[in-house]
Amino acid sequence: MTLEQRSKTRAALWSYPQWRKMKDRTRQAWCRAVEETMEYYRGNEIRSEIIQIRFFGHATEEETVQKLHIGRTTYQKAQLDILTTLAVSAARRGLL
Repeated sequence: MTLEQRSKTRAALWSYPQWRKMKDRTRQAWCRAVEETMEYYRGNEIRSEIIQIRFFGHATEEETVQKLHIGRTTYQKAQLDILTTLAVSAARRGLL
């Protein structure tokens, strides 16, 4: 994943709560990609909670690690997984 793709996927996660209310086709496509990613991680507690706490809740990395009682390496691996999964979903929709 390129830095630009990582930046776009991170921005989509951060903006998802606001974008859900907008009618813009591109933002709605991003919302569907985020929702697909959330569905993919539904049974994975740590990744689901990272999405909710870090991205939707706008917590810092440190706050997220503390709330989940996980190590920084675990957090970083999970975050990369989330961003990669979202990038694949977004690419299927022609967003990346």
